[in-house]
Amino acid sequence: MLERADTIITALTAFSNQPLERGKSLIFFDEIQECPRARTAIKFLVENGRFDYMVVGGMPAVVQNFIDSHDVAKSVQLQRDILTLYRQYITKYSKNDKNRIKDIFDRIPSELNSKNHRFMLSDIDKNARMNRYESNFVWLSHAGVTLPCYNVRKPVAPFELNELRNLMKLFLNDTGLLCAMSAGYVQFDILQGNIEVNLGSVLENLMAQELAAHGFSLRYFDRKNLGELDFIVQKGNDTRALEIKSGKDYHRHAALDNVIVNKAWKLHQGLVFCMATLRLPEKLHTFHCI
Repeated sequence: MLERADTIITALTAFSNQPLERGKSLIFFDEIQECPRARTAIKFLVENGRFDYMVVGGMPAVVQNFIDSHDVAKSVQLQRDILTLYRQYITKYSKNDKNRIKDIFDRIPSELNSKNHRFMLSDIDKNARMNRYESNFVWLSHAGVTLPCYNVRKPVAPFELNELRNLMKLFLNDTGLLCAMSAGYVQFDILQGNIEVNLGSVLENLMAQELAAHGFSLRYFDRKNLGELDFIVQKGNDTRALEIKSGKDYHRHAALDNVIVNKAWKLHQGLVFCMATLRLPEKLHTFHCI
């Protein structure tokens, strides 16, 4: 299996004349149904694991263990050990509100899996107010544990002037750790490609981690009469809206359509990341990224 994967990588690099870096390269297979040999090749690449880290995450010890053993169970146990260390870290180094911070941390998977993936303070305490809890969210972010994603009033640069910091999604800094915190056999479902049900939050977390790793601040847009954009990113004056689709309804992106037609907002591009074949319409790009 290793030899077959190496042969495929050798052929791909020879054909493209581009290097493929472990953990940094994204391979697109377009019109895969037209080539049975390519479908077989994907099987070997997935089994090899060198270009798939959603389950494993990015923690060095977990990655090294998986490279050495390809034992997902051992990787998950290491991840759970790291999560235990996180909780001990919170207890040791947070001067105030230890219980509040641990409660926020432990609620991340369920809050991400809620209908709008937004962190709802009312789930902690129906009388909770952001001004009392904001320092706890900031502590987790500064500790490198979480990735907050703030809502914006309108998708117009500079986003800093439009932030609504009382409305946020709260992602974990490592998607592998999120999988380890989640109930059930999430890892098995992901490896089998069964991501359509209840795994949209995992894909969003993966995108949040990737965006943060490339220096983007995390923001989303949600307005009742327009819908929700999962992410909206800014690089200079260039703004782009991102939708993350775990199911087969990638053709449905009402929020993107509603926002892109608003010329006053000057969005440069809309991107849908999904499980579908690549297509490139004039104003909306859809990628097969999983």
